[in-house]
Amino acid sequence: MDLRQLRHFVTLAQTLNYRQAAEQLHMSQPPLSQSIRKLEDDLGVQLFERDRRGTVLSTAGVAALESAKLALYHARQVKAVSQATASGEIGRLHIGFIGSATFSLIPQLVQAFRAAYPAIDLVLTESTTREICAHVASGDFDAGLLRYPVTQATDLSITMVEPDRLIAALPAGNPLLIKDELRLIDLAHEPFVNYRPSEVPGLHALVVLACQNAGFLPQIKQHAVQAQTLVSLVGAGLGVALVPAVVAKAATPGIVFRELADTANLPQIGIALALNQRQPVATAQRLRELLMHQQYGAP
Repeated sequence: MDLRQLRHFVTLAQTLNYRQAAEQLHMSQPPLSQSIRKLEDDLGVQLFERDRRGTVLSTAGVAALESAKLALYHARQVKAVSQATASGEIGRLHIGFIGSATFSLIPQLVQAFRAAYPAIDLVLTESTTREICAHVASGDFDAGLLRYPVTQATDLSITMVEPDRLIAALPAGNPLLIKDELRLIDLAHEPFVNYRPSEVPGLHALVVLACQNAGFLPQIKQHAVQAQTLVSLVGAGLGVALVPAVVAKAATPGIVFRELADTANLPQIGIALALNQRQPVATAQRLRELLMHQQYGAP
């Protein structure tokens, strides 16, 4: 007994006419009759009888009909689920993300992704760029939203999805805030709060490089891992900092964010999508397509 025989049985049971059933099944009557006889032999019962009105279901046929319909329904469901899973329309998507992605990108992305793919279970884990790269490479994360540029060697596919820039964060009351135009060199004698080099090496190096390009080495007095922590330390009066502009979207008491006039000294930064192309995950590909379609800053 196979699904084809069950489909023949259900169609004939619904039409009670071999000719009509054969037409619906796009086959001739003799193979249909053979299929029904083979199914009856396999089951050891007679499914159809002949009376003066024509073909009718036997008692066994009536009893078997609903089960046959249910079997065909489950078969269709298995096919639909397997195809949807293979295409990334259902399943699970584990995304690692850096803290600053929560200011703008993550809220927009989660809302749009859930609307487009309600059958995909989203799992979000905050981490650092270094750890996200390792977890995406190992398959622990299906995708990563990390800090661009990535300074460590990696085989991952890296795509910019939210371009950004560095701006200055100063504690309220800092004398430099009276300047109409703030330049990076103006911060030369200020204590700096910077990203911890062991955990956020990319941004740490970029801040130091930007200061060097402006003509000084920053006096780094305190380190932090997450942008929110770094900004809080600035607010506590421990120094100034260069932070991604997206951080300014969150109002922080005691902090003033200022654009820098000498932007030529500032490197391009942003948030990028990291995927493992050696072990592609279908749901992660749907994420990439959505990001490109929605143009979350993507070129």
